[in-house]
Amino acid sequence: MKRTLFKGNEEGQVLGLPMYLIIVMIVAVAVIAAVIFMMPQGTRTMNAQVAAGSVQTGDASNGEIDIPSTGTFSVTVQVTTNDDRHDPIQGAIVRLVGGHAIDESDPTGADGIATLTVVGAKLDPNVNEAYMKMTVKASGYEDFEDDQAVLLYRG
Repeated sequence: MKRTLFKGNEEGQVLGLPMYLIIVMIVAVAVIAAVIFMMPQGTRTMNAQVAAGSVQTGDASNGEIDIPSTGTFSVTVQVTTNDDRHDPIQGAIVRLVGGHAIDESDPTGADGIATLTVVGAKLDPNVNEAYMKMTVKASGYEDFEDDQAVLLYRG
């Protein structure tokens, strides 16, 4: 039996490993970039503002609502939503929380307007004013929050 000796190129083997790692790194970076690109993001901003509000029979504008001196009351608020191009946003979910009331939410119509009625709001005896927080969420938009959207105060 005859033995054959194979001589390897030690330099080539050493150079081949780093080149292989470089190729793997380039492919990995390309895959990570593709995954980040495919992630959904809220690309547009939105704005929401209280157009009008009322309590029982009294009316108010600019988000300030005069409430009765005692007892619970209902607050009706009309909210207008639009995007950064001032186009109305249809289907945005508008939510109001505060004033010891059960929170209320309602979607906007084609005109970007939602009308919410919050039932059972009240102010504690030693509190003369309180704010209601408004949050607006819509698909494809960044969420909008206003901690002082509606001011309830005793007149």
